[in-house]
Amino acid sequence: MSKKFKSNLYCEVLFSLLFLLLLVTTHAEGVKLFQTEPVVCISDGCLRGTVLQNSVGSSYPAFLGIPFAKPPIGKLRFANPQPNDPWKGTYNASTTKSACIQMVTVFASPRMYGSEDCLYLNVFMPTLQIREAAPLPVMVDIQSGGFLYGSAQLEQRNPARFMTSRRVIVVTFQYRLGVFGFLSTGDRAAPGNFGMKDQVMVLRWVKKNIRAFGGDPNRVTIFGESVGGSSVQYQMLSPLSRGLFHRAISMGGSDFYSLNGAMGSPLDFARAQANVVGIEDANELSSAELVEQLRKVDAYELTRSIERLKLWDIHPITMYLPLVEPPEEPEPFLAEDPRAAWRRGAYTAVPWMTGSIPNEGSFITQTIYRNDSLVEDFDAKFAFALPFMLGTNITEEKFTGLRKRFLKNTPLSQWVTKDNYAEITKLFSEAYFQYPMVKNIKQHLANRKNTSTSVYSFQFRGRYSFSKLLTGSEKSYGLSQADEMIYLFRMPLFFPEFPPGSPEAEMTQLWVKFIVDFATQESVDKIGTCYSEKCDVVTFANSNNRYFPVSKKLVPGLDEEMYRFWKGFYEGKA
Repeated sequence: MSKKFKSNLYCEVLFSLLFLLLLVTTHAEGVKLFQTEPVVCISDGCLRGTVLQNSVGSSYPAFLGIPFAKPPIGKLRFANPQPNDPWKGTYNASTTKSACIQMVTVFASPRMYGSEDCLYLNVFMPTLQIREAAPLPVMVDIQSGGFLYGSAQLEQRNPARFMTSRRVIVVTFQYRLGVFGFLSTGDRAAPGNFGMKDQVMVLRWVKKNIRAFGGDPNRVTIFGESVGGSSVQYQMLSPLSRGLFHRAISMGGSDFYSLNGAMGSPLDFARAQANVVGIEDANELSSAELVEQLRKVDAYELTRSIERLKLWDIHPITMYLPLVEPPEEPEPFLAEDPRAAWRRGAYTAVPWMTGSIPNEGSFITQTIYRNDSLVEDFDAKFAFALPFMLGTNITEEKFTGLRKRFLKNTPLSQWVTKDNYAEITKLFSEAYFQYPMVKNIKQHLANRKNTSTSVYSFQFRGRYSFSKLLTGSEKSYGLSQADEMIYLFRMPLFFPEFPPGSPEAEMTQLWVKFIVDFATQESVDKIGTCYSEKCDVVTFANSNNRYFPVSKKLVPGLDEEMYRFWKGFYEGKA
């Protein structure tokens, strides 16, 4: 064989190999893979994603910053989300977009950031290898943050651990927060619940498009923690969400029982908001005129101004909330009181998991106990502040009941001291989360929905905690609200990754598997289920066994004594 022929053959083989590497392979559902950049085509156009690494170093495709609605700016501020327009060419989905505009006051170092143009979602697929197998179940995460803060940026919410399981597709997204997501005038001018309708828009997008990513639109699990968990239950209640999901996980308990508006009617609150930003004659303007004037206010000024509406320190932390929309609204997200609707069973019957950590109320107390002067001030104003913090009037008899239950070792002349952090945290944890959660479970079981119901309690304490962000201190506050999320998502903005083989790494594997199992199994009986009026609670905790440093076990029964106390308290019998 001549040298020239060998050379030409070599070139042809090399060219063929290069061609094969660059060749686009098309999946039946619309996924295309290049050597380094995955491409998916949906009804709005094609998306060029990126490649990330999961928890064990394997590559997987991610599509970031996908618009699911038009930017809610200008006339679309304080308006229901609108479908975005198709794009020309291939959309660059390789980076996340800005968080929704927010002011984080609960952290020890408050800051404001984000943009009004923030309605974007991210899709994470478990492997670069696109198979012709059956579509995968989908998990849609609803962010927490008191309806005030949080984002779907990778620095705060990276689902790499889910990708290691290779069993689900994960969708994360952002929705409007604070005044932008929940301002209401009580009529058609601003019916409210814009942030909740953003969530519905995401679920509709998933229903329409997720098959192109290899996902099954008929096996969608929604999950979230704290107000993300409340959002899950709101979605179960809303007529707008019917048929858009098939399983639900509300983590961190449920607090739509204790989340009450900050003042008066929605219109009164909207006028108060207008007054603090200097809108002239705000109390005399019609609701439509009021909304038009508020649309003209700089977004950062509007965000910052909410702090001037607080009643004490940064409390109530959450002032803008989901609410019942006016009867003239043609497609309301909520048409009746969610408490009444849940009680009578007017919600989607799907397999449901709920659970919490024991001291969810730490996000309240840690913002107070990080400052000695605030502890003293809270003690002095306890009788004034506690009613609006718990969302109910408190009689002298009820105050006596609270002291007897929580403050037996606190001097009678005081309510809050530097030494009773644990007791005050327990009070808020039970009132805000534990009692509503147990009440929801009991009502759900009484409704006989004939769907699986699972309950967990997360009690594992690791080396990292949100208490450091809330207090700005290295002092140990024990387990803090949202700490269980550290073991689901990577959060490099806040915490380093766990060392391999550490108890935290072991808990990560156990916890992620538990959550993914619920989203993928046809039955949840094997991981703890409620039967009739009784529940076995799946409890995650530390273990003293050096070879198995984490534990998962069933604990029978809900906290009935706690339930009876708060039932009496809120129904006027305590």
